[in-house]
Amino acid sequence: MTKLLEIIRYHSFWVIDFFKGSKVKSHYKQIKFVLENYHSDKSIEKRNQYLNNLLSHAKHNVPFYESYKGSKSISDFPIVNKLILRESMNQFISENYRAKDSFEVSTSGSTGTPFLVLQDKNKKHRNTADTLYFGEKSGYRIGQKLFYIRAWGNLLTKSRLASFLQNIITINVKNLDTSSIPQIINKIEAGSSNKAFIGYPSAFREICKYLDSINAKPFKANITSIIANAEPLSEKTKKTIKKYFGIDALSRYSNMENGILSQQIKNEGEYFHINWASYYIEILDINEDVPVKYGDIGRVVVTDLFNFHMPLIRYDTGDLAVMNIDKNSFNGAPSFFKVEGRRMDTIYDTQGRIMTTVVYELEYFPEFKQFQFIQEGEKKYRVKINIDGVFKREQEMINLLKSYLGDNAEIQVEYVDEIPQLSSGKRKLTLNKYKT
Repeated sequence: MTKLLEIIRYHSFWVIDFFKGSKVKSHYKQIKFVLENYHSDKSIEKRNQYLNNLLSHAKHNVPFYESYKGSKSISDFPIVNKLILRESMNQFISENYRAKDSFEVSTSGSTGTPFLVLQDKNKKHRNTADTLYFGEKSGYRIGQKLFYIRAWGNLLTKSRLASFLQNIITINVKNLDTSSIPQIINKIEAGSSNKAFIGYPSAFREICKYLDSINAKPFKANITSIIANAEPLSEKTKKTIKKYFGIDALSRYSNMENGILSQQIKNEGEYFHINWASYYIEILDINEDVPVKYGDIGRVVVTDLFNFHMPLIRYDTGDLAVMNIDKNSFNGAPSFFKVEGRRMDTIYDTQGRIMTTVVYELEYFPEFKQFQFIQEGEKKYRVKINIDGVFKREQEMINLLKSYLGDNAEIQVEYVDEIPQLSSGKRKLTLNKYKT
């Protein structure tokens, strides 16, 4: 009976879309073709058409881009960022879309600069199709029971009808504690339906810590998919998820203002499949607006090909990543070999080199309830620790961190009662007060 309900939900979604003009289905087919035939003439033609249509629209309808009417290439357009968009939002809204319905999406402000983006209906349909396509590539199909763990409330909610049809159980990460986790575990183990998960790595980490504390056994549930998003997924957390949930967690790189930019694919290795069907993505030098070579770290700069209401062209996300090509993965399309996350959260060693993994070494101290690593100067660092009792391995931890950062690193340890959550429900593992 449970599996039958999954099938009914799946077909109900597509039947409703059919009577609305098959908008999502049309986008889904386009995405599938463009990504799975990346080097074909038709796929290249489609991607160029998407980009040219957007640039033409922006030059003739968006006030901010009026002076770029003579531009022939995307490289002629300026780099924009959250600060520019927030302070000049009205200049980015298309004149022929102002009177049309729009959907508001708001960033949480975890980078220090929250702002609002308006999306048109077609962009909304595109995002839905992206979600379905990349969900299927992780093992999830709409209709399966989906546990969605994030900060819910205010502008971000799911209607009862949407939750029913999409079979979504929303879990508010802000309420995740030892009193709520047992209830979540009961829901996971109840029933014979297929179950999928999407949420913050920190939320999965909290659930797994609780399971460790009670010496729990692995779940006996039909778990088909786990997607970790919004935060980097460490190897330690990934192994612990595999231990209890029975499958590999896949990382997704997305943001509120655009959508799904890339994702790891089931049985396709560790690289991130870039969503070339919906975005034009560049990796630019950290300090200059010039492209970096494949394999070098740089800034992620995104052009959203489908938001015509408020075009985001060459939008600096504030994230760092490494793009490269593996001919054996994703039909040889360029992919992200690494997604390092926020530039403002990046830690540097005492020689000024980016250190991307140092903070995850702290996960191997099971005594920690919570921790946060802060760079306060060129050679000054602070570790905030929430722990019960006395931490007897402080010097061992300092020596470990110095092996990454340099022997001349000055490391202070601060014991706290709580690492506060951001408005998004996340807790920052790293913070750079020196390079900000």
